[in-house]
Formats: sequence, C-alpha cells, structure tokens
Amino acid sequence: MQLSLLALLAALAFGAPDHASAHPLAPSVLSFEHHADGTVTMRWRAPVKRPTGQSLRPRIPETCEQLGPSTVRKTEDEIAIVETTEIRCDPPNMLGAVVGVDGFEDSSVTVVVRIARSGGDVHHAILDRSTPELTVVAQVDESHSFFEYLMLGVGHLLTGWDHLTFVLGLLVLFGWHPRLIAAVTAFTVGHSLTLALSVLGIVSLPAALVEASIALTIVVLALEIQSGKQGPVWKHPWILPGALGLLHGLGFASVLFDAGLPSKEIPLALLGFNLGLEVAQLGVIAVAWMSFKAIGSALPSTWRSSRTIPAYLIGSIAAFWFIERVFAAFGSVV
Repeated sequence: MQLSLLALLAALAFGAPDHASAHPLAPSVLSFEHHADGTVTMRWRAPVKRPTGQSLRPRIPETCEQLGPSTVRKTEDEIAIVETTEIRCDPPNMLGAVVGVDGFEDSSVTVVVRIARSGGDVHHAILDRSTPELTVVAQVDESHSFFEYLMLGVGHLLTGWDHLTFVLGLLVLFGWHPRLIAAVTAFTVGHSLTLALSVLGIVSLPAALVEASIALTIVVLALEIQSGKQGPVWKHPWILPGALGLLHGLGFASVLFDAGLPSKEIPLALLGFNLGLEVAQLGVIAVAWMSFKAIGSALPSTWRSSRTIPAYLIGSIAAFWFIERVFAAFGSVV
C-alpha cells in the first residue's frame, strides 16, 4: 500500500507551487464599504501563499468608476495582501451592480463577499467556481446555506498541501485500520475546538508560529513511519492528529472576522466547515484506497510493504516546510 501512495506524495513534492509551503488557511475576501459622501472603499484581501494556478482577481463593477490608484499592503502578520481601491457607483448604493471575481475556472478557492452600506446594513455572499458573480439587489437573504459552509471546509483541505501530506502520512502509518478513522476524527475535533475559541476571541497565536508547528508535526509523523514500530502515534492515534487540528483551527478564524460574519451564523459556519473538512479527509483516504486496489497488485510484495521511501519523502517535504517557515518567521528569505 505504501508504494501505491508514492505518486500522490511525489505530486506534493514536485508538483507543489513555489508558495505551497503554507496552507491557504482562509479564502479571499472582497468587501465594499459605503460612505456618507457617496464613495465606496473596495478592499481585496488574498493569501500571500496560494495553490498553483489559482490567481483570482476582483472586478470593479461596470456601474462604478475608480477614483484613484489602488494601494497595496501586507497584513501585519504578512500572510495576506490587502489591495484598497476607492470607487464611486451609480446608484451610490450599488443596486443592480454585478460583483464578480475572475480566475475561478482553474480554482477551487472560495471568496467571501461583504457589502456594508452606510445605513448599517451588511450583505454577505460566497463566490466560487459555480457562482463567480452576484448582482446586488435591494432585498437579500443575509444567511448562507449549510452546504456553502460545508463546501468551504472541503476546499480548505483539498487546497492545503501540508494537510494532504499529513492525511496521506496517517494512511501510510495506520493502513486500513480503525485507528486511521480515530486519527482523522481527532484532527477534526481539534480543528473545531480552536476554530471556535478563535472566533470567540479566546485564543490567538502568530500565524508564522502556527505554520512552523504544523510542519513540525508532519516531521514527527514521518519519523514514526520510518521506525516501523508501534510508537506513541500508533498507540495514541488521537494525540498528534488532534494537536495538528488544534493548530489548523487557529488559522481560519481570521477570515470570519475580516468578512464580518454575522454572529447568528457562527454555529452554522463552524458545523458546516468542520463537517466538510471531515468529509474531504475521508474522501482523500477513499481515493488513495482505490488507487492501491488499482495498482497495488502489480507491485512486488517487498515494495508494497516498504515504509522507507514514503517516510523519507514525507519527512523531507515537511522538514523543508519547517525550515522555510522558521526563516519566514524571523523575516528572512530561504
């Protein structure tokens, strides 16, 4: 089974983009803030590191005109780029304006749209490949569907190279064993806990520290795979995955604050997002299982039972990520 996963792991190692060292912990955010003088501040927030081929760009609505050059800056934690543009729209409340983002044709990333009117009303929407634009109307349903948040969780996992590496590493370590399900479920429980605590403002850690710690947990997993023994991760399958889940949960909350998610939707968002994450994890495992069934019988038995190659491949990828993230945390360039 282990060698049947090498193609997936090799894709992570050699097919990952230059900026794949970080998990895109949050989707992009496109916001429009209306002012009393009739102007609108259009703000685009996108992760610095994103999956390959997924360069999304917002469009200024055709009913609006740009008033001056845009300003671009990095956030204080340097994990996102914020581009601000002042515009004026006709009518000023943007009724009938088409808000859209280009680049969804090759992207699985989602965009949260926030329109804050001067009277205090706030409209939220989620754009993705199936819904790349929306028309602003007078009466809108401010709530999102459970399915939207579920798909947000699915996309969160599928666009995260380090997360995928960790899940495949768990598959190599545990094989088709109930401990595998316990491990991925522990991840989701940990993720849910710190995501909820972050959204409530109880817990917060620097993003650079979180990313470096995530890479370190993958290195630990690779070491146990290489040892070939039933070590602490095998004996306690909920500890390391649960710890990684705790770390990942700290990353997504920032987008909920930036998007101004209505407080009444927080329980729905947390439930849908984390369920989507669990569904995606189990889906990745199922695909890997079918791959093994398809090609495993054609491999020599010694290859099928080998742990050395996947262990070194996973460990090398994770070690590179860890070193890169540590340097990034200190403001250096690897």
